[in-house]
Amino acid sequence: MIAQFKHRAYKQAISGRLAGTSPDARIPDGGRTQRIFNRTMFVLLGKLAKLDGLVVDGEIQYATTIMQLLDLKGLDRQEAIDNFELGKEMDTDVMPFMAELNSCIKQRSALANLFLKVQCRLCFVKGDIRLKEKMLLRDVAEALGFSKAEFLDICNATHLEADYNPQHGRGFLRNAYHTLQLQPDAEDRDIRRAYLRLMARYHPDKLVQEKNLSEEALKSAAEKLTAVRNAYEAVCGFRKIRA
Repeated sequence: MIAQFKHRAYKQAISGRLAGTSPDARIPDGGRTQRIFNRTMFVLLGKLAKLDGLVVDGEIQYATTIMQLLDLKGLDRQEAIDNFELGKEMDTDVMPFMAELNSCIKQRSALANLFLKVQCRLCFVKGDIRLKEKMLLRDVAEALGFSKAEFLDICNATHLEADYNPQHGRGFLRNAYHTLQLQPDAEDRDIRRAYLRLMARYHPDKLVQEKNLSEEALKSAAEKLTAVRNAYEAVCGFRKIRA
């Protein structure tokens, strides 16, 4: 009963974060579900990014933003990076990972839909979904219980979000703006100002001057510094401005 409750609470939290509706939701320990979801998420992101032979900065920034949304830190973050690299390897088959994911989340569920959208959005970082990417995503969609028609609807809706509704459609960016303490309609110059202000606030050189600062407080500040830097790079990559 307790394990089932944790499983449900975890899925609700990450659904809110990935959808952009609850970017501040605390993510409880999801146990086996969390491990499998994160592993499958980043193996597939790595595979899609590498399918055309070249992984660009925007794809890395996107994957980094997903790490933030899933609140991955320390060893969990490094594991996500390792799984992204595993996905990039030519002989990595992602479908066994999808089969394992299906043992944790229901097919055709809201979370399955979000998982597929996250993968689709990565493809639009380079402009559009290429044939190899679409073929792989169709297999992923089928594994998640979606028909070909449903996959195309999800894919088209994601494309429309990218083209016509960048501020509200791209939930993965909302957390980045929130981290920078900005609204999505902020001016480009405000992005840089917010970044510099927050970097100065959490910079180690400033913090060591404060007395009686615990090791835990310093670690928390370091994590915030990393989150600010990643958020800044994600927003700059999306807006196509120099970081």
